[in-house]
Amino acid sequence: MSLVLWPAALGIGIVLGLFGAGGGLITVPVLIYLAHIPLKEAIGISLWVVAIASFAAVLQQRAWRRLQPRLLITFGATGVLGSVAGSLLAHQLPERIQFGLFALLVLAVSWWMSRVSLTEQISVFRFIPAAITGFIIGVLTGVLGVGGGFLLVPALIYLGINDFPSAVAHSLILITLNALTGAVAYLHTFQTPLTIVLLFSLLATIGATIGSHLLKRLPGLHLHKAFTGILLITGGIMLWKTINYHY
Repeated sequence: MSLVLWPAALGIGIVLGLFGAGGGLITVPVLIYLAHIPLKEAIGISLWVVAIASFAAVLQQRAWRRLQPRLLITFGATGVLGSVAGSLLAHQLPERIQFGLFALLVLAVSWWMSRVSLTEQISVFRFIPAAITGFIIGVLTGVLGVGGGFLLVPALIYLGINDFPSAVAHSLILITLNALTGAVAYLHTFQTPLTIVLLFSLLATIGATIGSHLLKRLPGLHLHKAFTGILLITGGIMLWKTINYHY
């Protein structure tokens, strides 16, 4: 694995640990542009990396101590179904369309995150909205190789999680489950480069541990703004590459 990927992998892990989000959104472009890996293969590798690094962050943050079981089970079950459906759908999509959807999704979410207030909380569990949201996020995981945390964190707070660290904890567990399901579904499409997966995952795991420590010390508002900026930059680059797609 190229040395230039080392700091990128650490950074991806830090973002995951801090926000419970963003691992796949950053990993896929990094693998495409820095490692020159084709999109579909980058998505498959990303799913493994995100699942492993997220699980490490779950252990580091002791996320099980913050759980709301009904919400977690609803999101988890519908997310797995959506992830399987999304992975099957991804094999039918032309790469350019997949690429364009990825870019537009990132830009849309960056706009949404700039407008969403994570302090507006509703404490009543609502099954139908939770089930629908979980399924949609699972589909996105399978189609685009993203764990959905950038959607999960605001959605979880709106659906009943009462603070940012708890939302991150739930998000990490759900990302681990969704990403692992999607990764297994991708196994039959190409031979997974084990060396890249293991080394990238190790570095991302170290980063996730650092991010988990920072989560306890940095102001939530600053983290929210920083993550929105990361999404905007990433989405802009991806959209430009889609418009100028030549391969």
